[in-house]
Amino acid sequence: MPDAPGLSPVHRIIECYTRAVEALGLGVPPLFIERWAVAVHQALSSRAREFHTHQHVLELVRDADAIETIAALYHDIVYVQVDLDVPTHYAELLRPLLERDPETDHGWRLLPHTGTDPTAKDVLHIFGCKPGQVLTPFTGLNELASGLVAAKELEGVLAREQILAVLACIEASIPFRDGEAVQLRDRLTALGLGAEEIGVMVRRATRLSNNDVGNFADPDPARFLDNTWKLLPETNPSLHTPTTYSVRDYRVALMKMEGFLSKLPPSRVFHTWGGEPPLAEHQRRIDAAARNIDLAVRYMRCKLYSSSVVEALAYESGGDGPLPYFVGGTPEVGQPVMKRLEQYLPAPKPAPADQVDPILRQLLQGGRTTSSSFDMAPSPIADFLYVALGEARLIKGFHEAKSLWEQKISPRIFLSLQPRDEMLAIATACMEMAPTRAAAIAELKKLL
Repeated sequence: MPDAPGLSPVHRIIECYTRAVEALGLGVPPLFIERWAVAVHQALSSRAREFHTHQHVLELVRDADAIETIAALYHDIVYVQVDLDVPTHYAELLRPLLERDPETDHGWRLLPHTGTDPTAKDVLHIFGCKPGQVLTPFTGLNELASGLVAAKELEGVLAREQILAVLACIEASIPFRDGEAVQLRDRLTALGLGAEEIGVMVRRATRLSNNDVGNFADPDPARFLDNTWKLLPETNPSLHTPTTYSVRDYRVALMKMEGFLSKLPPSRVFHTWGGEPPLAEHQRRIDAAARNIDLAVRYMRCKLYSSSVVEALAYESGGDGPLPYFVGGTPEVGQPVMKRLEQYLPAPKPAPADQVDPILRQLLQGGRTTSSSFDMAPSPIADFLYVALGEARLIKGFHEAKSLWEQKISPRIFLSLQPRDEMLAIATACMEMAPTRAAAIAELKKLL
């Protein structure tokens, strides 16, 4: 479906829903479509969402068929760890089917009614789940709950086979797995569907799954990092308040994302089944994902190293505190230039040219495509250290920082292990930024 320039997101979602319903020949009254579409829009408009928004969904429905469009509209409507609950408009619908499990962090239990309600039984079958099972956001909870909403809202409107096709797409949107297409085929086969119909369903589901993570194959690494940064506040609530989150909060958020990406095989990002997509295109996407993941991990390690230096200085001078107090606030368009730590750093003495990757340097110096809600696009402290130390020494410092995070070494020992001139430069700049810590940092400098 083409974009509709000039329309608000809610207009575009209603239009997409209307086109899908008309393409399926369902004859649904316009006000019913409006009610469904508005609820989808409201669920996707949570303030805590930065990536899984209506914009993401509208990108997925571009050139999608009717079933794929409906699946895309519903596939992210439940996102409990970000929204902190199920969306208000769907709470009544989900109440007989799901409840929080008080013994599991972020866990929700599938209630007995899911084993007796025919539509809910189909959902559980497609997802390979059973009544009584406890799911978390990391084991398919959000996708299954979104599937329950879609199936229950549309039962009696779509035929059972059409609902199964929608559910197949939503199930396939659970990311970063192996062999999910074969399992999905087998579950559809067990429901008595024909091989040709199953082939269409699984190919469509594979297409939606790949499009859902399509940013991993973005040819521009800055845009890929943009989307990665949008995920950080969704999984780290402390970043929702950009003027108050602490030095440690910021480092922990980066640490979790680096840990995830550094262990993610590119082969688990994109999938192919039944010629969707052709093997050449599939390999191109995997190769692009490998490049983006590698660069993102190296970028995050640079950021983690620089934030660990500031964190160590903070703990040695009085304890954790708001990150903006040590490095400065995020600049705002049209506002006066803010005082920032990098303004007090000297020009670095460059490391040998073969120790600096120009692409990574460009990302650190020039920044991601856009600033995020909690962080500006450039990384001036990381860039200072990258240029001065070179990548090999910086990555060595990153691994030394792990011992700091695990409290195997003290902040002072960590700082003493790092190149002295650069540590003194950052410490001096921190004295300018955090005057209440200046005396303590001055004493610390004597020990470095």
